Amino acid sequence: MCRAFLIAGIGSGCGKTTITAAVIQGLVDRGYKVQPFKVGPDYIDPQHHSKLAARLCRNLDCWMMGEEGVKRNFRLGCSDADVAVVEGVGGVYDGLGTGEFASTAYVAKLLDLPVILVVDAWGISRTAAALVKGIEEFDSLNIAGVIFNFVGSEGHYSLLKKVMEENLPHVPVLGGVIRSKKGFVPERHLGILQADELNWEERVQVLRKIAQQIDIEGILKVSSAVDAENVESEVLNVFPVKVAVARDKAFSFLYTENREVLERLCQEVFYFSPLEGETIPVDAKALFLPGGYPELWEEQLLSNERFLADVRNFAASSRPIYAECGGLIFLSMAGVLPVEVHFGTRPFLGYAVGKATNSHPFLKEGVEVRGHVFHYSKAEAKGSVEYGYELFLPSKGVSLKEGFVKDKVLATYLHTNWFTASGRSLLEAFLGTAY
Repeated sequence: MCRAFLIAGIGSGCGKTTITAAVIQGLVDRGYKVQPFKVGPDYIDPQHHSKLAARLCRNLDCWMMGEEGVKRNFRLGCSDADVAVVEGVGGVYDGLGTGEFASTAYVAKLLDLPVILVVDAWGISRTAAALVKGIEEFDSLNIAGVIFNFVGSEGHYSLLKKVMEENLPHVPVLGGVIRSKKGFVPERHLGILQADELNWEERVQVLRKIAQQIDIEGILKVSSAVDAENVESEVLNVFPVKVAVARDKAFSFLYTENREVLERLCQEVFYFSPLEGETIPVDAKALFLPGGYPELWEEQLLSNERFLADVRNFAASSRPIYAECGGLIFLSMAGVLPVEVHFGTRPFLGYAVGKATNSHPFLKEGVEVRGHVFHYSKAEAKGSVEYGYELFLPSKGVSLKEGFVKDKVLATYLHTNWFTASGRSLLEAFLGTAY
């Protein structure tokens, strides 16, 4: 039987990713088989949780997967695990626009999970109890415990526990992490540093010290049981196609679900690292360039002349290329598309719907694809170019032309998740043009 709980925060920056990582490490050190999950669209935090759990983190995104998709993906991950640790996104009630949909709270209620609330206690005492009380009473959420982060001292922690006992005795205090930046991973645009950029021997030791300040056994006591038996996988038709997928620090934004679906749908998936001098195999019929940080390794990527030539020849041969975000940036760098990319200081982000235009190389006109965008760059056409999507961001009320098209090349900022049939439509259409 798998036990499960969700770690939520009062807002971004309260330290829930660090706390989640420390809890995973504490459970692993106790011999548990841990399955990590992340609410919402995120590539980087799941890399860290996967590294610690030695088990691929899965995403729970109601916008892209739908409710049934989230439930099925959750049960699938729990099916052979001892403990499921779910990290929330943003503030606990922050959803799409002013509503609850796609928020941490929405997923917690959908999956009937107890919530461990991470509260930034920097400079507050009795107010901490007021914060927890307000969050608990705002909606019908099961706040099963609280972990205080950025605690000033042992005396401060004792004070926090006392005000909780006096005002919310039914909500157990499950930890107090003394104020320190040691557990934090440095940030860059799009989020924290990627997992393969860190010294993990050092990081594990830091997380173990944080875990010592958290009541791991207490968390397990308030966790709930998950019925994960009889989880069946969908039967998929296999495409007789060999797909090449760039995969390294420059092209690392690939959902666990996407990788699994791709490997089930294709006759063969060939992963290669352009940063290591590798290139597309000659018998590949389709090329996928995931998101990532190609701009950070531009010199190294452009020095792989064989890869550059192969990408250009691939596009010229009318074999399909699908590129998401970082992949778009790379195709601009490589001169495959008449597009110039500029980097800004503010992100453009949110859930989005892409409606295919008549120029889309894979989808029929009018077909809609749900996804999300998160980028600091802006791509501008510097020549004759067609667009594959009419993109709409509901939280911003913004519509724009997006997705650069050239023959069978689609380069877009839209990230998608292929776990459900609706999300898989783009992938299947892409593969269908490869033979």
